[in-house]
Amino acid sequence: MMSHTGTELQSFHNRYQSEQDCMEALIAMKWPSGFICPRCNHTGCSRLSSRRIPLFECGRCKHQTSALVGTIFEGTRLPLLKWFIALDLFLLPDGISATRLCQVIDVTYKTAWLMLHKIRHAALYFDARELLYGDVKVNSDQYGRNPSRCTVSHPHASAVVAGCTVDEAGEPQQVIIRLVPQSRGTDKKAARRDLTAFIDEHVDHLSSDVGLFPQAFRLYTPLRNVVREAWKSLTSTYGALELKHLQAYLSEYTGRRWLRLSETEESMGQKLLKMCVTVPRISYRQLIARQCNPSLAAVA
Repeated sequence: MMSHTGTELQSFHNRYQSEQDCMEALIAMKWPSGFICPRCNHTGCSRLSSRRIPLFECGRCKHQTSALVGTIFEGTRLPLLKWFIALDLFLLPDGISATRLCQVIDVTYKTAWLMLHKIRHAALYFDARELLYGDVKVNSDQYGRNPSRCTVSHPHASAVVAGCTVDEAGEPQQVIIRLVPQSRGTDKKAARRDLTAFIDEHVDHLSSDVGLFPQAFRLYTPLRNVVREAWKSLTSTYGALELKHLQAYLSEYTGRRWLRLSETEESMGQKLLKMCVTVPRISYRQLIARQCNPSLAAVA
């Protein structure tokens, strides 16, 4: 039995009422113009529906594949209905914790934790590919620092570079927040080379006017507020976060914020599903093998 409260899943159940509904949505997202063989690019196939996960056999080379291959869902033993509920709840304003998700969809904590990290992996992949363009602001900031302190570093703060596009009113639209590599000991401030590296990687030089704010006492305030909002949102849902996973959570926040700002509820879900279908799976072993730092980006 799946337990939930309130109206969290009402819109979900209006769209997906069965495992078949989820499978057809995934197939349509995987092959929007029809089947394409991953081995020979032939477009003709036979559908073998005798298994829980249908197979598609290429009419030319006879290669068999499923719509889950090459997605974050590949190899899953869970019903797709549970995955789709997780995707829906992932888009809540403050996300959902593994503790809460395991209660909602009736799985173990470890399974819920892995599901959410696989979804974050897809969000992180797309976040890394997006370029900022137009009127762009870039701050040298800190995640986890008390917003009332302008210049004093907190021992649990993490140096970040934050960048955003702004609208005509100067309000942040698309936002990217990147952790600064902790290779300089206890230094909690992004150096100018970190800002330069951020701009090189995340800003479209040919179509951008970049405003740089490297001083803690003179940041672009609306962007600074987004970093504070990220800290409040993530700590309210997840508590203290290990540095080795913090970047994935930051990308979750900025990705969800951008989707909620620019998309309808239904198109948000479609865009997130597209991310998950496009990005290959990441294993539990790969997740825990991320470079570990025992420090916490905790509350300030």
